[in-house]
Amino acid sequence: KELGIPTINVNMAAVPEEMDDGIYACLVKVCDDDNIYIGVMHYGDRPVFNDTRACEIHLLDSYLESLPKEITITVMQYLREVQNFKGPEELKNQIEQDIEACRMILSD
Repeated sequence: KELGIPTINVNMAAVPEEMDDGIYACLVKVCDDDNIYIGVMHYGDRPVFNDTRACEIHLLDSYLESLPKEITITVMQYLREVQNFKGPEELKNQIEQDIEACRMILSD
């Protein structure tokens, strides 16, 4: 929210225990509709904001009118580890690179 990049927050209890922290390219099925969206998922600590661990997904090129009650996530590829950046602007620049990497991987 601080970065102007909308995300869906995933209940941490729903994340498999064996999941490694990191940034992932994924496909997201919203159970309220029949669409499958491309997403970038962050799972782990949020060091730039000294915030708690989280699992959150940004949907590429998509805007949902309301937050879905349920989604199904298919992790397609690990992109990188969670990193600490000097500040929000550096983080936002990296997120934009992650989005482009995800787009290249999953746009086929």
